[in-house]
Formats: sequence, C-alpha cells, structure tokens
Amino acid sequence: MEILSTFLGGLGLFFIGIKFIGGHLKSLSGRRFRRFVAASTHRPLSAAAVGVMAGGLTQSSNAVTFIAISLVTAGLTSLGQVAPLVAWSNVGTAGLVLLAAVDLRLVVYFLLGVVGIAFYFDVEQSPRWRHVAGALLGLGLLFLGLQLIKLAGAPLSELEWMRALVAFAAASDLLGLGLGLLIGVALQSSSTLAVIAVTLTDSGLLSLEQTVVLLLGGGLGSGVAVALMAVNLGGTARQLALFQVVVKGIGTILLLLLFWAERYADLPLLLHPLSGIIGDSAMQVALIFLVVQLAGAALVMPLQRPLLGVFAKLAPPAPEESLSRPRYLYEQALEDAATALDLAEREERQLLARLPALLPAEGVGSSMPQGAAPALAASIELAQEIDRFLEELLRRGADDESIHAIMNLKSRNRLAIDLCEALRELLPLLDQVRGAATVLSLPQLLVEASHALLMCLHDAMRDRDPLDLELLREMTGDRAELMEGVRRDLLRQRSGLDQEDRESLFTATNLFERLVWLVRRYAAQMPEVAEFPATAVR
Repeated sequence: MEILSTFLGGLGLFFIGIKFIGGHLKSLSGRRFRRFVAASTHRPLSAAAVGVMAGGLTQSSNAVTFIAISLVTAGLTSLGQVAPLVAWSNVGTAGLVLLAAVDLRLVVYFLLGVVGIAFYFDVEQSPRWRHVAGALLGLGLLFLGLQLIKLAGAPLSELEWMRALVAFAAASDLLGLGLGLLIGVALQSSSTLAVIAVTLTDSGLLSLEQTVVLLLGGGLGSGVAVALMAVNLGGTARQLALFQVVVKGIGTILLLLLFWAERYADLPLLLHPLSGIIGDSAMQVALIFLVVQLAGAALVMPLQRPLLGVFAKLAPPAPEESLSRPRYLYEQALEDAATALDLAEREERQLLARLPALLPAEGVGSSMPQGAAPALAASIELAQEIDRFLEELLRRGADDESIHAIMNLKSRNRLAIDLCEALRELLPLLDQVRGAATVLSLPQLLVEASHALLMCLHDAMRDRDPLDLELLREMTGDRAELMEGVRRDLLRQRSGLDQEDRESLFTATNLFERLVWLVRRYAAQMPEVAEFPATAVR
C-alpha cells in the first residue's frame, strides 16, 4: 500500500506541475509574445525556430496551434506562414521529455528551495514575477513527482500482480498501442505520456520495447485528440487542426513501421542503432520521442502547400472569419498615439455598424437573420483585438490627453463586448418563443426596440450629431419601472404560453434591460463632438 501511495502521490505532483507550468507560461504569452511570433512567420526557418521555442515554453502544441489560429484570425499572418510554426512546435515539447531522462534530483531540490523562499517573501504577488514564480514552482513539483514515481517504480515491479499486468500488456503490440492511444486521448498530450513512460522505464517497471509501443500509441492518441477538437472548429481553425493531425500522425506511423520492421524483419532501424550510441534506456525513449516529432515536421513541410489546399476544400473559411479581422489596425500605427487612436475609433465604429443588421427592422418580424450568432462571436473577437491594440498603445507611453482618450475608448470597447454578449444571449431566446407568444407581442417589441437602440447608437457614432447623442440618452433613460410592469404582466399571463416560454420571455426582459443599460453607459462615455477625430467613417 505504501508503494502504491508513493506512486500515486508522485503522479499527482506530476500532473499539478504540468498544470502550473502550462497555465503560467500561457499567461506570459501576451500581446508582445504574439507579435513576436507573428513577425517570425515571414520566413519558414524563423517560423520553425520560434515554433520549437513556443512548444518548449508552453509544453503544448495544441496551445501553439490556438495562438497561430488567433494570429491568422486577427490578420497578422497567413495560414501558409504559420504552418511551419505549428509543425515544429511538436519538437519543442520534447525538451521536457529529455530533461525527464536526466537525474535532476539535486537541481529539483535546489529549485524548490529557491521558489519556496521567493513565495515566503511574497515575490509571487508581484505582477512582473508572478507567472515566472508559478511556472518554476510547477517545474519543481513536476520533477519531484517524477522522483517519487521512480522511487516507487522499482519495488512496484516486484509485486506479482504488477508483473502479471505488465506481462498481459506485453502480450500484444496492438494492446499496448490501444492503451497508449486511450491515455493519449485522455491526457491530450503525447509529451505528458512520454515523460511518465521515461520515468517508468528508468525505474524498471516497463521494458524498452513496451515503452516504445506505449509511446507510439500515445502519439496516435494525441492526434486523435486534436482531430476530435477539430470537429468543433471551422474554417481556418479546422484547417490548422487537421494539419496538426497529419504532423502528429505521419511521424508516429513512420516510427511504428520502423519498430515493427526491426522486430519482425530483424532490420536494425531504430532501437539497435540507438543502443549502440546510448546505453541508458530512459534516454533512448526520450530520443525516440524526439525523433517522432522531428520526423513528423520534416516529412510534412514539403507537402505543406498541397495539404493546406486539400484542407481548404474540406473546411473552407466561414464568411464570419473576415468579420473578426481588424480593417484599420496595424503594428506600425502604434508608433504615433494620435494615429493609433484614430484607427481604433474607426475600427470600433465598424463594429457598432454591423450590430443593427443582426436584428430585423421594424415590421419584418422577430425571426433572426441567419449567421447572427457567428457574427456576434466574430465581433467579440474583433473587440478583444481592439482592446489588445489599445493595451499595447498604453504600454508604449503617451501624453496625458492621449492616455485619457485611450482609457475612455478601452472602457467603451469593453461595453461593446458586453453588448455583443447580451445580444448573443437575447437573440436565441426571442427566436425560440416568437411563434409561441401569440397573445403577447413582447418578442417583436423587444426586437424592434433593440434594433432602434443599436441604430441610434450607430448614428451617434457615425454622424457625430449632438441631437443623435441627446436622443440616444433620452431613449436609454431609466425604464426599470416599465420593465418591472412588463414582467408582472408576463407572470399573470396564462393563455398561449407554457411555463418554458414564460421563463424564456422573463429572461429576455432582463437581458433587454441590460442591453438598454449598456447603451446608456456607452452614450455617457461617448466624447463630445469636438473630441471626436477629425475624420469619420460612413
């Protein structure tokens, strides 16, 4: 029982460490990191090098894939340019596996001691060092967990039931591959499984051949996990996910064929050459994992163009993708605060201009236009990109007047995000009950009122007319008593509505009231006419 508890404790520390490392390093991947990655994609070699670095830092090729997707969506780079970045990020994840094959006990204890002292003196409270300290703590816990697994592995391998279990798993390569595949899908990471496999091999719990089969199964499982993720994606995101599936799959399949050729045809293609160079079985496993990642990236890169062409046909870009790309923002504009602020204003007006079209105009009926939900999601992404642009503009420094204008626009942009999110919740509810609420015309009234509010907001931003702004402020005055009366009538209504429809409409009135409040807050923060940029976008 003590042996098993030690093993499980080590496994728990390992997983906690993985989470700490991934979470804190992803937090360090802010706008500057994304811009650095985007700049590297202009040349294939630099994209590959940064891909290796990004994979090593995040310890997740899936995380790098999502960073690449956000760069393409924001218009910072193209799909073909980020493909080498995604492919070679898998190679970077092998760094942790190689470290796991080395005896780092003293380094781990020293690292934990330093991090513990830093935490005692509240260094992790500093915004500058918080994520660095968290990542180092995760690294220390990870390797401490591996040491416990090694400690328990040797005596665990002497237990009769464990021997029987290992013998059963070794009876068939397909069984080992299947087990590795299931673990790879569950962990969604072949490198995590590889680190555990290296440790189990080093402790003598698994033989080298068993570990290789498990490792290759994990590679296939990691590819399956990405494929499952791609099912819920569309357009560019799905294309990159499918590309990652091919990268993971082709390297794993090649090494599996070499392994079987060596085992069944007695051809010295994999383990035999490695054993002649390195006698340590744990390091051999780590190198095999590295070779799998290298093979996948190297073999796929010459096929990049035809593969992306096939994926473009399988998952063509959705029309909404262009809505999430900034039309006016670009990196060089950040050098001049006035120009950058003017462009951000233009981008925001473009965002507000599309919102009324997502609601039917008066008299059309309450049926929502197709594609409203994806368009709102794209609008939220665009607003988030505007926010990152303004954050970078603040970081670069500006005069007091510009800082005031930037902060004001950031606040309004946050309200624009909240507006989109409120609409994303409101529209399905109104669409759901439009046919059921025959007695009450409430859904139609809410749709028409929302459309009028958003049109007035757009007009005020577009024309910069003080009368439009005054009208907007009048329209969004306090309507709490009116809405409360509507909700009371709704609760008293018995005919034509079932309980589910009544609840949906009740929720819709709350969301509409929030929409009105958000527009009122936005109007209150809109600058006076003289403060608007000199140019306007119509």
